[in-house]
Amino acid sequence: MKKTKKLYQSLIFALLFVITQSCNQANVVQIGYMLPNLKSDRYVKEKQYFTDKVKELGGEALVVSAEYDDKLQIEQANELIKQGVKVLVVNSVNLTTAAAIVRNAHNKNVEVIAYDRIIFSPDLDYYLSFDNMNVGKLMAQYALKLKPEGKYYILGGDKADQNAVLVKNGQMEAIASQISTGKIKIVYNSYVEDWSGDNAKNEMNRYLDLSQDFPDVILSSYDGMSASVIEALHEHNLDGKVIVTGQDAELAACRNIVKGYQTITVYKPVKLLANTAAEIAIKIARGEKITSVNSKVTIDGKDIPAILLAPIAVDKDNLKTTVIADGLLKESEIFN
Repeated sequence: MKKTKKLYQSLIFALLFVITQSCNQANVVQIGYMLPNLKSDRYVKEKQYFTDKVKELGGEALVVSAEYDDKLQIEQANELIKQGVKVLVVNSVNLTTAAAIVRNAHNKNVEVIAYDRIIFSPDLDYYLSFDNMNVGKLMAQYALKLKPEGKYYILGGDKADQNAVLVKNGQMEAIASQISTGKIKIVYNSYVEDWSGDNAKNEMNRYLDLSQDFPDVILSSYDGMSASVIEALHEHNLDGKVIVTGQDAELAACRNIVKGYQTITVYKPVKLLANTAAEIAIKIARGEKITSVNSKVTIDGKDIPAILLAPIAVDKDNLKTTVIADGLLKESEIFN
């Protein structure tokens, strides 16, 4: 009889444990984290940062990558909504078509944070990014200190990405007065589809092959393009002779800065970006107040609350106190 009683108690305890675990899992907040690709160094790192932070805060991150396919991204969003996510954090492939993600999410009472890139929807809940106008200004201002007069070649990112437009606007604003006085001549000015390094190199080679008017400064808006531009410069024996900018503090860029081939990159602390997104998403899911809003963006006459973080100009003198100190890259990787 005693054995039967003990067995019965054990079964009760086991059943209670299973029920408790199931309830705990049911209470875990799920957050959808949507990236445009997982080919870029920064996105691979951001995935880990975001996932770890959400887990630390008691939630679960469901991560998807659209690999530059905006239709696929909309399908992925719909699937995440079906799975029961409370918030979608979306780094959109296409800022216009991604409005469908906001619309579909709101139909199921799911809020949307536009992450790093804006989504053109007046119903967007929050926008989290860096001050992208300032990204462009930092590049151009650094170049101006070294070359206040001369020929400037400008390579922007994909025009379909609002960030590319903002970065270029920042560049142009910084050099406007030098252009008006004739001290700076713009010899080439273009956007590059998909922020593609191959496309950037093709444009650079075509220019260098057809013109002897070699630029003094290349305002490249992204490190991936900058690396390919440097390859083209090398083929024309110009590497290290032209000021080259970039953005994102990618490993290849930091190595090129050490070698003297790239002059500056603009570092956007992506760990801070990912952690902030995780914190905001969890607060939204739990119905808590968001207190970190410091700006706004206006879409179709409606103000969207925004959190804009500060970018940092990085050159050979502060690599150790920025990207290395933050753990983005290791000193051995850069200086190897």
